[in-house]
Amino acid sequence: MKQLRVPSFVCAVVALLLVASSCGSDSSSDSTVIASIAGRELTRGQLDDLLPDGNNTVDTRVASTVSEWLLAQVVEFELERRGFGPTEQERSDSVELVDLRGIGRNDTEEVLLANSYALSLAAGRWSAEEVLTLDEPEPPMYLCSNHILLRDITEAEAALERFNAGEDFAELAIELSTGPSGPNGGDLGCVVEGQFVEPFEEAAFAAEAGDVIGPVETAFGFHVIQIESVGPATVENHPTADPVEIAQLMLQARQFQEAGLIGMLEAAAIDNFGGDAFVDPSIGTLDPMTLEISVG
Repeated sequence: MKQLRVPSFVCAVVALLLVASSCGSDSSSDSTVIASIAGRELTRGQLDDLLPDGNNTVDTRVASTVSEWLLAQVVEFELERRGFGPTEQERSDSVELVDLRGIGRNDTEEVLLANSYALSLAAGRWSAEEVLTLDEPEPPMYLCSNHILLRDITEAEAALERFNAGEDFAELAIELSTGPSGPNGGDLGCVVEGQFVEPFEEAAFAAEAGDVIGPVETAFGFHVIQIESVGPATVENHPTADPVEIAQLMLQARQFQEAGLIGMLEAAAIDNFGGDAFVDPSIGTLDPMTLEISVG
């Protein structure tokens, strides 16, 4: 079964409650409203119920918890607006799960944890449909190369001349290179763009398969670079690369693309509903553009 990503606020709230459930506590009765949005309220008593003992006095922990609560509310509103609000069955199953596991310290925790589970299921349904509308992601840029690293440009030019005169690149690397890949014939393997220093990558990604270029100066010295293959990470572009690794890169690109869906959902939720949020000044200063709360 496909595992779907869920919003960050769900992960945060669930983690918070799992930690809190290890500590005993009685529900607080303080009904002072410290945050609200669209008719939903979070009281001081509920906040105390949600925080492990002692953390309700830590300004940053309090602010983070209130911010997470607000984000959960607006995302639920946004999912409902899109026709993907939690169903009665999802809510019922979530309540049953929380009760079965016995992980809530008090009524407040049990309700919020059940709501979080239900919301994650709803977000998963929405994400599963949205994924079907996505185009295939572009493969990342990929480079398979070898190099000879030398201390100065004169040595690098001499090495390049020897290669051009017919000597084997790997043997030259073993003999001359000062880099750790030298004993392996200068083999740098295959990597996605962004793994090497900028001057090296600028030169390598501008070259073509089969080219030997240089000298290229970096902070490490002067490089003579042999390009085995370069370009988007496909089996066709990189016939000597590990096809399993290329497939994994494409899977990661797809996962990154899917994760972006949740980010866009959260951003839309804040944009559409965040303006109604209220936080008591004793908690901190609310940024309606992000629902983050600053303290101090």
